Amino acid sequence: MTVSPSHVYLYAATPTDLLKAQAAANVCGVPRANCTGNFQNAWRFAAAEGNLVVAVGGAAVYSLYYNPCGWANPSGQPGGHTPFEMYALGQGVASAKANYFANAGGVTSLDSLTLAVMLTYYAIHGVFPRGYGALPTQETPQQVCVSNAQPNVTSTDPTPSTQPAPTTSSPSVGVYASISTTADVQKAISQGWPGIAVTTALGAQTSPFTATLSAKPDAKVAQVLESSGAKLWWLSFWTVSWPTSGTTFYQAGFDAGSYAGTQIQAYPGTRRPNYVILDPEGYNTPAQTAQQFQDFIRGWDAGLKSINTSFQPAFYCNQSQYATFQLSTLSIPAFVAIAPITGNRPQVTGGNIKGYIAYYATCPVNDEITQVKGWGALYNTVQFRDSGIDCGPTA
Repeated sequence: MTVSPSHVYLYAATPTDLLKAQAAANVCGVPRANCTGNFQNAWRFAAAEGNLVVAVGGAAVYSLYYNPCGWANPSGQPGGHTPFEMYALGQGVASAKANYFANAGGVTSLDSLTLAVMLTYYAIHGVFPRGYGALPTQETPQQVCVSNAQPNVTSTDPTPSTQPAPTTSSPSVGVYASISTTADVQKAISQGWPGIAVTTALGAQTSPFTATLSAKPDAKVAQVLESSGAKLWWLSFWTVSWPTSGTTFYQAGFDAGSYAGTQIQAYPGTRRPNYVILDPEGYNTPAQTAQQFQDFIRGWDAGLKSINTSFQPAFYCNQSQYATFQLSTLSIPAFVAIAPITGNRPQVTGGNIKGYIAYYATCPVNDEITQVKGWGALYNTVQFRDSGIDCGPTA
């Protein structure tokens, strides 16, 4: 017997743990509204028959097991004890019982996130996510009031809200180009491109397996879009190397995603990319199985959202990778490479494909734009052989 996503609740007692809860809910298909930082609500959910509460992070585990901070609760009990028990340590939860909760408090921050994903997914599907092994070590509840624990966590994002990114409801084709100056961005705007895509980082041999280019292309895009008010959509590509020996694919993806998120937080202004896209290539040994490839992407998704849940992770691949590694099974948005443009059409389709990245365009470019639009995806790009912004849609 499994649990409906609508009856799964993720509870956190610190702002950073609430971010983890929201990321896990997103990955597992649990409504965002089912993530709570309110202790009294978590108490009510845990006490009710048919609900499963996943306590994310040590502070939440301690709170539901002992209430060591003495917070007010629906039963009016003093601090030091609660009516709740934990499901057996190390077990996935296949059914919900009143007055029980699942322990997603890990020894490290990543352990807590991994536990939240694994236990939530198991409750809904009856199995752990593909590619996940044993559960990380779970914390033992302690009679400790964690210093940054709060009875009502309401603020999760570490930075002020960003502007909503311009979107498109019909197939659109932008330009994929090398950006080294703000003048490059201004040129794309003046030529009438509706969107812009840029590689802002290259792979690194060791963690976090990616590093921003010295020209900081993305930051220049953010600067110009902010100052000009231009309504271009924006795709941010991050080349990420495969993991080194001893590092899991999920961990490598997580490290890269959290690095990218930290960099994006610091961009000037309030404009941010529509999609932050993992481009898996570079150093070290590539994924050999669907499990490894998908773990890499899932880690990227979780790492980016651990920094800011408003960021939209995605991944880039060629058609062979999309088919071979069963990437259509992911709910994470995909951008698929296509070459050549003229006389060609995609050989793969999937519900998660948001755009086709097409090579190579020539001037005048209108016929190729029309062809790419015909492929049906929303956020597509064409790239010229010199990676420049050679001409616009009306040339």
